[in-house]
This record gives sequence, C-alpha cells and structure tokens, in this order.
Amino acid sequence: MKTKIILISMLSLFMSLPLMAQEEQTKLDTIYMLGRRKLIVEVKNISASTVRYSKPGEEETVTVERKQIQKIIFSNGRKEVFNKPVMMMVEEGDWKTVIFTERKNDVEGLYELGKVNAQSSAGSRSAKSAKKSARIRLQKKAANIGGTIVLITKEESVGGFGEPPTYEVEGIAYGFEQPKKEEEENQ
Repeated sequence: MKTKIILISMLSLFMSLPLMAQEEQTKLDTIYMLGRRKLIVEVKNISASTVRYSKPGEEETVTVERKQIQKIIFSNGRKEVFNKPVMMMVEEGDWKTVIFTERKNDVEGLYELGKVNAQSSAGSRSAKSAKKSARIRLQKKAANIGGTIVLITKEESVGGFGEPPTYEVEGIAYGFEQPKKEEEENQ
C-alpha cells in the first residue's frame, strides 16, 4: 500500500514538473480607441494627458493622448473609462452624423482629412434654407472622405436684394482614423 502511494506521488511529481518549468506569461492590457481600434498591449504609464504602452515582446514605448482613448481594461480586470464616445462610429458616407464646430479644441487629437467647401442649392427661397442646404452639402462631402467633425473656417451669405439667397461654407474635415494615403506612407 505504501509503495502505491509513493509511486503515485512520484508519478504526479514528474507529471507536474513541466508545468512548473513554464515561463509565466505577461498578462496584457486592452486599449479601446475612440476610432473603433482595439490594441492588446502592456500599459507602462498613465499621465494627466498621455498613455504610454508597449506592444507584446517589444521594448519600444508608444505614447498616445488620453483624448484618443475610450477605455482601458487592465490585465487584472480593472476597467478605466477615459472618454465616452460622443457619437457612435458610423459607416463612411452616413452624412447625417457629421457635426460642425467652430472651436479648434474640439478637433485636437483627431486626424485632419482635408478641406471641404459647399454652396447652397440654387432653389433656396430664404436665407435660412440656403444655410441649411449648404450645411447638408458640406456634411455629405465630409462623410464621403470619412470625416465625423467639420471645423468651420468660413461662413458667408452671398446675394443682394432681389437675388436668390446663396450661402457658402468652408471647413476642415476631421476623423478618428488616419487618412488612407497617410497610412500607406507610414507602412
């Protein structure tokens, strides 16, 4: 009976040795960016304005601004929310979700996609409808290049008494993801 116990304990010891010899895997954190990207990394440092992380197996650290991060789920299960998305990410071309701003602070940390401009349609009967028409056209142009926010740089009402009202709007489209041309150059 004693030999069976000794034999079983020796066998279980030899079977468990490979398990003890395994390297402990580093647990990784998950960063959810506002632009729907999910990064599986090791978070090194969180400051008041930035987050530093490194990719698995690399020593090089990458720094991103906190305003670009939606939340981080740490390896121990703790969850830290930085920014709740102002809007849900939408399909490219969904122009109704494009918003306008005149404050430069609202677009800090976003990627500049390009300049957009629009003019109201010729059938506008009032200044209000001309402005609405121009803004809708601007939203459509911004959505077609992947923009979600437009920084308005110029708004102008054109046309005098007796002429149909015309409205011109210019701005810069911004988005949560890098422009496709810029992505290709970086790779």
